[in-house]
Amino acid sequence: MAEWYEQLLELQLRANRDIWADLQEHLGADTQLRLGFIYLAPGEPEARELVAFLRAETDYDVDAHAREEDDPQAEQSWFVMGTTQPTPVTLELLDDWAEWMIAAGAVHGPCAFDGWSAQLVGDA
Repeated sequence: MAEWYEQLLELQLRANRDIWADLQEHLGADTQLRLGFIYLAPGEPEARELVAFLRAETDYDVDAHAREEDDPQAEQSWFVMGTTQPTPVTLELLDDWAEWMIAAGAVHGPCAFDGWSAQLVGDA
């Protein structure tokens, strides 16, 4: 895989620890999270390829979007955004999920995973 994949993975795993520490204050034993995620894509074909893969392999809500550019002469940039279904989460699961998501973007696109956020779904 590309060198950027390893760098991106290292940065994300490090960020996971900080985010997880902050989330601990709000999580109960049965709390579920819906994870939001974003990828940066070099163009529309790459974004659409990743969307097709994620839709085929997961139950995520995901779509590709063109970024609005201030300069009409600028090349249009694309990103992929989505959310998981509500799920219980641990740090280990987050790390495994992030690694899978980064690899999926590297292979299908390629698109660069640009992080995740969490929405508290509630107690089961």
